[in-house]
Amino acid sequence: MDKHIAKRVALGAILAAAVTIATMLHVPLPGLRIYFNLGEGVIYTIAILLGARYGGACGGIGAALADILLGYPLWAPLTLVIKGVEGYVVGKLAPKGRILAVAAGAAIMIAGYTTSAGILYGWKVAPVEFMTDIAQTGIGAAFALIFVPILEKRIGLRKGNS
Repeated sequence: MDKHIAKRVALGAILAAAVTIATMLHVPLPGLRIYFNLGEGVIYTIAILLGARYGGACGGIGAALADILLGYPLWAPLTLVIKGVEGYVVGKLAPKGRILAVAAGAAIMIAGYTTSAGILYGWKVAPVEFMTDIAQTGIGAAFALIFVPILEKRIGLRKGNS
């Protein structure tokens, strides 16, 4: 295997694990199969710094793995797609503007999970999911928009092209 490919795969695995851990640090909402987590901020940070491929792969795989480990296996395939598309879009749009990129990713996440919750559990749950997702993406956006410039300055990271 090419040395550079091995390094990219290893980096991707480490970053997917970071998404898994950030997602597993969660607050469940009593009586619902919904929880609030910090994975969004990590996905946005990865996507902004390293681009669409890392954002999509690490976001989708890392968050889906967290669903499985937390006992929400029904959500894992949905999460793989929703968070994967979210991370990919954020990475693609980041060069055009970080706020635009994060807003687009948040819209994908909110629409994906609100629709999924409505279909799986009934539309009475959708408003709770919607509000939780707004809070989660908002906190994740604030985290990433504050943390990314610090990382760029402190350890010399640059936005990647994917």
